[in-house]
Amino acid sequence: MVSKLVVHVPHASTFIPEDAWTDFLVSRQEVEAEALASTDLYTDEMARQAWPHARIVEAEVSRIVVDVERYDDDSREEMSEVGRGVMYTCDHLMRPLRRPIIGARREELLEQYYRQHWKHLRSEAADAVLVDLHTYPAAPWPIERHVHGARPEIDIGFTEGLSPPEWVNALTQHFRKNGYEVGHNTPYVGVIDAGASCAVMIEIRRDIVGQPNGTDPKWKRLIDALRSMPVGL
Repeated sequence: MVSKLVVHVPHASTFIPEDAWTDFLVSRQEVEAEALASTDLYTDEMARQAWPHARIVEAEVSRIVVDVERYDDDSREEMSEVGRGVMYTCDHLMRPLRRPIIGARREELLEQYYRQHWKHLRSEAADAVLVDLHTYPAAPWPIERHVHGARPEIDIGFTEGLSPPEWVNALTQHFRKNGYEVGHNTPYVGVIDAGASCAVMIEIRRDIVGQPNGTDPKWKRLIDALRSMPVGL
């Protein structure tokens, strides 16, 4: 029996704090549209329905304000090269979105939304099984750095030393038995290290997600598959 399951949901929020609006270069409507386009929509509800007894750690603000799954040092973060580091300056089409955030303002946002998030995540993940939950678009975006890999319905992201091969294999077989196309570390690679006893990333292609409206068969099928998947080994 799993003693503790933590589900990380870093990209579900569309919330833009009031003091962040003046950082953007485009209209409020365009910012809201980008927040919606960039969000891993419904992953928060997905986590709650699939794993009702898990501890769910969610980012407080939209990823276009602070992306908690980027390195906070841009020199280590490859996505900063396309304006999508820890603090986005470009939208998903590589168009200007926000002025560069530097100095005291950068420190303020990092402290409030990045460091506090990671402190909470690490405290929850200690000695737990961690599932890092995402969705991704069916077609590559211009800002993506690795566009030539396969884009399966479910991508299991794993890292040596964090993700037991037996668990990865069990997850692969489980989702395939449920009729899903499964890939490994494609198009996204690895899983975050938050101090969990073991961890995987699950990336779900957005065209198979459906709507959490109680009647969508795509959604029901996905939730059933997530709920019944093996959790840790």
